[in-house]
Amino acid sequence: MPTLNRKKRTHLWADEQLLEIYLKRNKQTSEEEATSEYARSINLPYLDLSIFPVDQENVEIIPKEKALALKLVVIRKAGKFLRVGALNPQSPAVQEYLASIESERGMTIELFVVSLSSLKRAWLNYDRIRKSEFIDLTRLSLKDDDLSSFDKELKNLFELEKQIKGLPTTRLLGMVMAGAIKIGASDVHFEPEKEGKVKLRYRIDGVLQTITEIPTQSYNSILSRIKMMSGMMINVREISQDGRFSINTGKDEEDTDVRVSVLPGNFGESIVMRILSSNLGQLKLENSGLEGRSLERLLEEIEKKQGIIINSGPTGSGKTTTLYSLINRLNTPGKKIITIEDPVEYQLKGIVQTQVEKDKGYTFANGLRAIVRQDPDVILVGEIRDEETAEIAVHSALTGHLVLSTIHANTSAGVISRLVDLGIKPSVLAPSLNVLIAQRLVRKLCPNCKEKYVPAKETVDVLKRMLSIISPKAKVEIPKKIDCLWRSKGCSDCKGLGYRGRIGIFEILTFNDELRKLIEERADENEILKGALEEGLVTMEQDGILKSLRGETSLEELQRVLGKGDYLLDLYEKIMVQVLGRGFQLQKYYLEQVKELVGDKDKLRQLLEKSSVKDVIGFVLAAGLIMKAGDIHIEPGEKEYKIRFRIDGVLQDIVRLPINEYLPLLNEVKVLSGFKTESRQGVADGRFSINFELSEEEELQLEKVGRQPEKVEVRVSIILGGYGDIIVMRLLNQSAQATNLEDLHINPYNLKKILEEITKPNGMILNTGPTGSGKTTTLYSLLRKLNKPEIKIITVEDPIEYQMEGIIQTQINKEEDYTFANAMRSLLRQNPDIMMIGEIRDGETAEIAYQAALTGHLVLSTLHANSASGAVQRLMNMGVGLSDLIAGTNCFIAQRLVRKLCLHCKKETIVSEEERKKLQGFLGRLPEKLAVEFSEPWKIFHAVGCSECAGTGYRGRIAIMEVLQVNKEIEKCLSMSPSTRELEAEAMKNGMITLKQDGALAVLKGLTTIEEVSRVAGFSEE
Repeated sequence: MPTLNRKKRTHLWADEQLLEIYLKRNKQTSEEEATSEYARSINLPYLDLSIFPVDQENVEIIPKEKALALKLVVIRKAGKFLRVGALNPQSPAVQEYLASIESERGMTIELFVVSLSSLKRAWLNYDRIRKSEFIDLTRLSLKDDDLSSFDKELKNLFELEKQIKGLPTTRLLGMVMAGAIKIGASDVHFEPEKEGKVKLRYRIDGVLQTITEIPTQSYNSILSRIKMMSGMMINVREISQDGRFSINTGKDEEDTDVRVSVLPGNFGESIVMRILSSNLGQLKLENSGLEGRSLERLLEEIEKKQGIIINSGPTGSGKTTTLYSLINRLNTPGKKIITIEDPVEYQLKGIVQTQVEKDKGYTFANGLRAIVRQDPDVILVGEIRDEETAEIAVHSALTGHLVLSTIHANTSAGVISRLVDLGIKPSVLAPSLNVLIAQRLVRKLCPNCKEKYVPAKETVDVLKRMLSIISPKAKVEIPKKIDCLWRSKGCSDCKGLGYRGRIGIFEILTFNDELRKLIEERADENEILKGALEEGLVTMEQDGILKSLRGETSLEELQRVLGKGDYLLDLYEKIMVQVLGRGFQLQKYYLEQVKELVGDKDKLRQLLEKSSVKDVIGFVLAAGLIMKAGDIHIEPGEKEYKIRFRIDGVLQDIVRLPINEYLPLLNEVKVLSGFKTESRQGVADGRFSINFELSEEEELQLEKVGRQPEKVEVRVSIILGGYGDIIVMRLLNQSAQATNLEDLHINPYNLKKILEEITKPNGMILNTGPTGSGKTTTLYSLLRKLNKPEIKIITVEDPIEYQMEGIIQTQINKEEDYTFANAMRSLLRQNPDIMMIGEIRDGETAEIAYQAALTGHLVLSTLHANSASGAVQRLMNMGVGLSDLIAGTNCFIAQRLVRKLCLHCKKETIVSEEERKKLQGFLGRLPEKLAVEFSEPWKIFHAVGCSECAGTGYRGRIAIMEVLQVNKEIEKCLSMSPSTRELEAEAMKNGMITLKQDGALAVLKGLTTIEEVSRVAGFSEE
């Protein structure tokens, strides 16, 4: 059966009519966003087919009638795997039909949820299988009298095949070539097929379009005519032949050159004719798509007297045309330019152009040797194909010549490894390089019919992430908001294709001393790319995205050109589906039913026992949210499994259920979290989000104020236990009162100190404490305070706990050696203003963090230490120098979380003598600046317990802290290498309050209890 999560309870969307009403219910909500929301609600991946086009060749696996009736489309076929898009995957008719495909064809179907607009666009491919229906060549209007006469006959070519047989070969061939020239085709293909017909296809803007079929009898005459015009042997049919002829297009026009290739095949000889435009207007860099710093750098480099410029890309990517544009710009009377090409594609005045002739021994290598002896200033080598040509080209670049050439490589950095593979020594290569270019050609959207649409939020998130790593040095304007995307439609102006013309997307890699050193040290492609990104490199993917956001091209076109197989699709799934797209739709009735049962464990157990697996998860999550649990533990035993909540830091039993119901629950949580249900391992980590059901009125209200619906992120750990896998779900937005500084109830005296330190432009702010003490949440709260559009903030975490808008968040990956230290090295090249490092665990990370703090960055991090003063010795043990500690640290923070007394049931009492003595012991040493007074008699509160706090006496948590600012006095103390106790004494003398003092103040303010502070910080006098 197709991979679809099945539920016991009938889902709201099982009725297709209800589904369509839902997707259209609010004109303020984008169709793609609504479809994405629906996909999350049924735990299936969503796909926008305006970005990821369907596979036209396999679309008919599902017949058109069935596709329209069931609202389905084949997205892609890969071996025995079939990706299918569906508007309503839960429809019984859809499931039954897809199951029949799996059974009959032996295929595995993977389902995606797609919008109705996506489907309608995809269904057009049924009609595009014969593209002639969309390319209306009858509208051609040619100025020249001879070409204009073809306009009428072109209609016959498409509609009256019988008339073609009677036409003279010259007229038929003329019509075909006239059509190609007028419509802007770059190539004309004649392809014999086994049915006795010959397919005629044009390559228009890089894409082959089927025009019509020609009878074999007519084709044989065309073949002979083309061979004769191209100077080929007419009676030779067993070998390939190449030739060339010209077309005279009018009295005032230059001839159009046509390069011809004839290749023998199973059903006859096929012909490909490349039309070489004589229009030199296209040979201008301004028309190429180059812009910003990339264009500036390229123009700077071509003015140099020597060095090599290499353009890379596959056949048809426009690399030779770009080099011609550079040559055209360099072509001045004071420069001698010689080319060696295979073949000469453009005739350029004032340039000596030569052509490879292998039969005469004039190869690229031999030709290049001869050219160097002609004392040229600039040399163009059509392509570097072998070691000999590479060596001569590099040597020429080092001996006073500017050399331009092309090579086959996927990226600009990949050119380096390609040349090294050809035998060029890195020590020789590094000084010879001026610029390495990688480029592709993408079709431009037709300006007359392109249409806007509002994408899903997940799509926008992916685009923002890909653009966020562009360095300011690139001088590229990155849009702050992405409100819409563009897609093709089709009209008479673009012959129904939706596209007109092409534009380049580029990667321009220039070199400084650091990059040349990396080449000499044989650094791999990724290391060179990282260094280049720091210097302002914009990748082809990023350049393409920027052009698509401006409406110049579409993301669908980028996928066609850049997608290496399923490259972009896999990236989309990895980021969107596995991380951002997975979610649980928490409907209101879950919250309503559980709210009545909180505190009554028997009734809660009865509700869960009669519920479906999905509903059990819904009720448990709802209970966790209502009771403000930080963690939900689900632990299997011998006969039962128990559900426990960690509320305000303390684990509490909630309910126990029969063990036979545990496995389905475990599998459902695994699916939600992105795990394979059959896998078992020591520890597995994943995440999903809880999305709240909203009424139409609530959604409209959010839309008015420009806010996104709230959601709770859930981090999932599945641990192998004695009786099976143990589930721990952390409710991230719950576990530490979200990320508002105000919600942490930090003592104003401490908060003032912290705010002073985070306003400094650089330095280290280090928060210490044990696991679960809230130190990371405090850092997130500080980041939220610092997060402004003009400030670049990057984090490296393990794992990412909160998704924060406007901040670049990265996650370590030990398997790929992406550690805190390695991640920091990479991220520093992005020149952030502020960095947050999840944790300093080793000397290497500590050293890099302090170097960053000392070189203009504000760095926030955490460390396991018992106190603020204890952090110093911990860092010194890791190898951080005392001078770096003194110069680089703004402040050390130590903190703990204590439970906050329930406002509804806390009980006031007068302190006992013993309690008063204990509190006075700490408060007597408070700094004078604090100036705290408490009225007599001193009163404190005790926990009681009520229905509001589930009987615990506490509700929520607050932070108690000590903040050690590194001012002049502390710097002087540190320079004398004090002990931890001596440093703490000096800090207290300079105004620091300790954890225990802050805890005592919280007790006297009625926020918590002596018992609670004793539990987390200890309350014995020292």
